[in-house]
Amino acid sequence: MAVAFAATAAILTLGSVPAQAAQESTAASTRVVNCATGRMCMYEDASYTGSKYVNWKPTGTNQKYQIDGWNGDNEITSLINNTSYNIRLYDNDDYSGRSMCVVKNSSINNLKNWWIFNDKAESAKTVANC
Repeated sequence: MAVAFAATAAILTLGSVPAQAAQESTAASTRVVNCATGRMCMYEDASYTGSKYVNWKPTGTNQKYQIDGWNGDNEITSLINNTSYNIRLYDNDDYSGRSMCVVKNSSINNLKNWWIFNDKAESAKTVANC
């Protein structure tokens, strides 16, 4: 199922820095993005382009995902959290290191705009709260 994103907001909390919230709006032009309902999709390039390295369907809180070392590990630049779960990304394998939280049903069209998380994600897990 393709989903159209016209203006989507993402609220993030960043680990290892003072508690803060950030908000992003995507471009006003509508474009179709292939990320099914219930999935967390992560893309190689900005604006949900390039290879889709992650197409994860979590089924509950505390579900864990290791981003493949050959395809996606340290290569993620945009993402869509099309799930009903908050998802925390980590810059190390095994859910350690710096982290950022992406709230449910949100997207980030360019991680270069947020902290220093572009091309850093190595693992992820669902969490109750961001």
